[in-house]
Amino acid sequence: MQIVKGTPSHAKEMYEIEKESFSTAWSEISIEYEISQEFTICLLAIENEKILGHVYMRRIFDEGEIINIAVRKSHRNQGIGTFLMQGLLDTATAHNISKITLEVRINNTAAISLYKKFGFVAQGLRKDYYSQPVEDGVIMVRTISCDR
Repeated sequence: MQIVKGTPSHAKEMYEIEKESFSTAWSEISIEYEISQEFTICLLAIENEKILGHVYMRRIFDEGEIINIAVRKSHRNQGIGTFLMQGLLDTATAHNISKITLEVRINNTAAISLYKKFGFVAQGLRKDYYSQPVEDGVIMVRTISCDR
């Protein structure tokens, strides 16, 4: 498995992964647009020319916001999320990003566990942030300036 930079040409396959991962997935057009922006970092975990998972993050000066991370249902619990997060943190450090934020469903214990493993800390709550079903969002933050 390898990490490669995602491009708009990958949006269709990324959309398929997001549809099986999120109750309200981004559209293929939205994904294509987002990853075409110069301030977006998109990484793919690829094996045998197949995307197994992806993560993308917006850069705003020296901060980043993780937009989505998703792994194919058939390949979950195999360390791909960990592989992607490590790749993203390495890339963030290379871009001199000092803080990364994200929101996660309050009941998504697997994702919260992954983020905690990488040093993210819950710092707030967004009431009824998610829909289908309505659920609170936990704001998590990681400072990475000390890693440089």
